[in-house]
Formats: sequence, structure tokens, C-alpha cells
Amino acid sequence: MKASGGKSTQKAEQRISTGLFKDVELSESRPKINHLQFNQSIINSLKKRLPEPDLVQMLKPLDKRFWPQQHSARILYGETEVRALAKTLGEPAREAVEEFRDFKLQNRAPGKTLVKLQTASLTYLPSSAECERGFSAVNSTDSKYRNKLREQSLSSLLFVDLNGPPLEQFDPLPFVSSWIKAGHRPSTSWVTGRKAKTEDPRPLWSLLI
Repeated sequence: MKASGGKSTQKAEQRISTGLFKDVELSESRPKINHLQFNQSIINSLKKRLPEPDLVQMLKPLDKRFWPQQHSARILYGETEVRALAKTLGEPAREAVEEFRDFKLQNRAPGKTLVKLQTASLTYLPSSAECERGFSAVNSTDSKYRNKLREQSLSSLLFVDLNGPPLEQFDPLPFVSSWIKAGHRPSTSWVTGRKAKTEDPRPLWSLLI
């Protein structure tokens, strides 16, 4: 955002250049804000409020975008973090560091241990958004009308809700067929509720129907 600006910034600059916004004439009442300084202040505030945890520090060397540009600065870069990550995941730290050196300095393909670390890094969630979606799914599934769900049933419903495909892409026919073949009965195989009372027709009914 600081370097190139977002879509809203570009639209605002276009409106300022024309002097109109939705048929309303624009006029300057205050001095302009230095947008580079303003965005940098936001960046500094976010970094201060949201410092990078140790896990993020260990994962950054696995991404080439964070490598130093100079070869001399890249020699020892990331080895401490890769060693710590390997120990955390129970992988041989020495092999991981050696493979990481070949990967960053000689541009070789990652070895088996380094591939495991890279694969594990892709499973880490960068934020709590997925957890928040899980809480929302629990509240929607385990409602006051379905508060007698067993733990296994609730877990299965949440798994489908969070990881399943969209409803328009789901084909229920194979699952329904296997469920019926297992000896279960469909809900339409019996009539629920009390039977309706039958009464003798009255002459007046013919005028109301």
C-alpha cells in the first residue's frame, strides 16, 4: 500500500484530478497529508502492536522473498532459525542446516529434511481467522434446537462444514445409497406425528370448498 497504493487510493486520486466525486465538486479545506508518511506510521503502529512471534521468525528463511540480496549477507542467514524449527518438529537439525545451505547458496533442490520443513510450514495458520470460523460454525450447528447432538456427530458435522465442498458441488446420492444399504431407513418411510381425525362431511362444507 505504501509503495503503489490500493484500488481505493487510485480511485480517490482520479476523482481529485477531475475535481468531482459523484457529481459533487471537491474543494481543499486543509493541507494535503503526506500519504507515504501516513502509511509508514500505520506500518510502524502495526509492527509495534503485532510483533512477529518466534514461529514466524523460524519460517521466514524458508521463503526466498525474505532472503538478503547480497551473497555475503546470505551466507549465515536463516541457519539459526532453520535449526530451531527442525528441533521443534523433531527432525535432524544438522541435516536441515546443511540442506538449507545448499539450497540458498548453490541453488540446489531441497533435501528430504528441508522438504519436510517446507511442507510443515505450509500447514501453519498465519492468523486466528480459521479458529474464529470454527467458533461460528459451532454456534450455528449446536444451536438451542440441536443441543442434544453427541460429540461424535457434532465433530463430523463441523468437519464437513469447515472442509467440505460448496453445496452446489456436493453429490449426496452415493452417501444416501450406502446409508440405506447399511440397513437404515429413510425419514420418508414412515409417517410421524398423530393421525388426523376424520369427521363425517357436513352439508355446509360443500358451499365453502
